[in-house]
Amino acid sequence: MDESTEPEGPETETTRKGWRIGRRPNEMAPSETAQPTLPTVGREARPTGEEPTARPVGDPEGAEPVADESVRTPRELAVERAESYLRGPGLTVPDDAPSPADLERTWDDHVLDALEVLRADLGGRPTGLAISGGGSLGSFEAGVLRFLYDHAAVAPVAVAGNSAGGLNAAKLAEGDRPDGTRAIDEVERLWRSLRTTEDMWVPEPWLTRLQASASWASTWRSFLGDGSTSPNAVRMAVRVVSSLVRRPPETDGALDAVREALTAQSLLSLDPVAALLLRELDPELVAASGIALRVGAVSLESGDLRYITETGALHDRDDRPTDLPDVPLTAGVLASASIPLAFPPVRLGEEHYVDGGAREILPIEILVHQLEVERVIAISASSAGVEPMASFANRNLIDILRRVSAEIGPDETLRKELNPPGGWAETVRVVVPEFDVHDSMTIDPALIAISIDHGWLRAADLLLDLSADAQRLTRELTETRIELRRLEGHLTTLFGGDALGRPSPVLVTGGTAKTPEEHVVAVPDVDDQEEPLEPVDPEVEREAKRRTLTVRLRHLVQERRDLGAPLPPSLVAWLAAPPEPEPPGPRRSEERGAGHASPHPAPAPAN
Repeated sequence: MDESTEPEGPETETTRKGWRIGRRPNEMAPSETAQPTLPTVGREARPTGEEPTARPVGDPEGAEPVADESVRTPRELAVERAESYLRGPGLTVPDDAPSPADLERTWDDHVLDALEVLRADLGGRPTGLAISGGGSLGSFEAGVLRFLYDHAAVAPVAVAGNSAGGLNAAKLAEGDRPDGTRAIDEVERLWRSLRTTEDMWVPEPWLTRLQASASWASTWRSFLGDGSTSPNAVRMAVRVVSSLVRRPPETDGALDAVREALTAQSLLSLDPVAALLLRELDPELVAASGIALRVGAVSLESGDLRYITETGALHDRDDRPTDLPDVPLTAGVLASASIPLAFPPVRLGEEHYVDGGAREILPIEILVHQLEVERVIAISASSAGVEPMASFANRNLIDILRRVSAEIGPDETLRKELNPPGGWAETVRVVVPEFDVHDSMTIDPALIAISIDHGWLRAADLLLDLSADAQRLTRELTETRIELRRLEGHLTTLFGGDALGRPSPVLVTGGTAKTPEEHVVAVPDVDDQEEPLEPVDPEVEREAKRRTLTVRLRHLVQERRDLGAPLPPSLVAWLAAPPEPEPPGPRRSEERGAGHASPHPAPAPAN
């Protein structure tokens, strides 16, 4: 095994030497326990020594404790809560969902003509896929890819990706399997299997201690309330580091954590992402598939962008082989996902590597100029553009650095890659979102499902050149689904902010989506002679909003279907299901007499 894959000994300072990935499960010694092949979404085995215990009443002191099976871990509770959000409209794909052919039979003739043109242009020509980074917004890319594989009949000869796009690219490069398992099915399954933010993002111990420190609580809140509405890992990292520089280390019990922070290499641990790669990625399938793979990473020592290939070889940015030794593919993909400051660098051979996005966000160029494919479909997890902020007149140099390095700089890189001088030839098609369903550091299964469908819809809109009405409906039905998820509970990020990072686009004045007047919950008129109603219970009001938004969503989905525009299978299956019945409740006259004392039954899952 390559030296770079060996776990470091206890004497090694991993924070100084760079992170190294361990063995794949099938490489473990017989005495070791292999990791599960799928992400755990239910109860997890508790680490030794951490099982909750209870002593029966009357047992003497010192008696052997008995495990209390009724006590669940915080992880189990978080997973249960996250999975409860999947009861919302169209958030799962049923087994009897319509097939791609069934879906296409409902499309308008003009849409089918556009699809045939797309298939004819891609068919028989070497096609490559360029997939950007974007953290957990890789779910949007999964939706775009689903549309491409199911309807455009894409069969790429080459895939290139950076960061989260590198993970998606590597999974696609495994190819379809002899048992009938499709690569696109594996990509979508991976994203839908994630349950909580901790599946990818776990703070380093020193950061956890700082977060728990009372005197730092207001600092964390200020990070999330600075006017920025789309937090990302680099922006957050710069804020944390700047606060450590500005604040003296006399915090309440956090002195050791601050000292450790000043020598640390990252805010977050790579362990969850490494475990995911060890479970999910099969380098032997990638090497044998015949699909060329390029995953970008940047060497901190040389400053060069390099690509890890399907065999683990290191190529330069012009796709020329280097004289560096091959590296394990899982380690290369992990290095590509190592966002600077957020994650520690990954050691490959004698060098330390970080996210390829440090130099290149969307790897189109290598496909066009080096791998010489004839058609390229480029997928960006985020749209170009930075959000305006309040005046910088009184901001300090750290704030200016953060604004330029974490926001303006990457945005300029993405803009140039999407629209280089002279533009790309017509052989390059680009799919980008209009907005982000959630921020890049949040794992929420309901938002992931919405993001996957958003990617599917945007691919249909842009690749088939659908009408302005169809694109409007994509935007409005996605925003309505986001608002439905918001009603179910607070959308928290790793650092405690709002995962959407912006006011509701549906219910707040000025949003792009408005509830039609015919679907607004009616507010009874109260004349001067009548006693005003008592305040509505918040839970009843929330349920009323949920039903209003569900009716609106059904209206929008049906409107898009009536246009003959494509809809993803999850929404088609939901639309075909009978609407949720109204719960029994008192008439208005009865409400006045009872003063809203009669409770509504528990709401059923939204269909």
